[in-house]
Amino acid sequence: MRGSALGRSSRGTGRWWRPVLYAVALLLVQGLLSRLFDPLGLPAPDLFLLTGAALAWRLAPLPALLAAYGVGLGQDLLGGGMLGLHAAGVAGGALLVLSVRRSFGDSGIFQALLTVLAATLGEWLVFLLLTYWMRSDLVTLDTLRGIVPVMFLGTLLVSPVWEAVMAWGMGPRAGLEESLP
Repeated sequence: MRGSALGRSSRGTGRWWRPVLYAVALLLVQGLLSRLFDPLGLPAPDLFLLTGAALAWRLAPLPALLAAYGVGLGQDLLGGGMLGLHAAGVAGGALLVLSVRRSFGDSGIFQALLTVLAATLGEWLVFLLLTYWMRSDLVTLDTLRGIVPVMFLGTLLVSPVWEAVMAWGMGPRAGLEESLP
């Protein structure tokens, strides 16, 4: 076996440099997209969510959920928002992506659409649950109507390009025969 999950080669510095460069690229590109979209009043595509979904395709379920939570926590720490909100959302998205992974395997564009849809749905369902539980107004009907469809479309449009970046940084996705126990 030449390499393993998350872009690690079997020896040398390749174990860590691709994932580290991927994390730097994630931060830079997400920051750039946010700066470009903010003046337009539009939500930027969510590369952190795509990263959580990619982890769900590349790792076993429990490590995938923990890693996705960590990615979302990093987003929370960088964004200055409510600590743990995106962490729970990205983990919720990864959880639904795991069900797509179990049911559909790697089936091209259909699988890519289902992955982004499941990740977005999982994230926003968790946001709704937390909004209800905390009795806050984090997610309103206007938010659901105005932000979610635009964020979903933007994330869907960048997903093929970002998938290539993720494959470089994390390694290829597991196929159906090697996906879940």
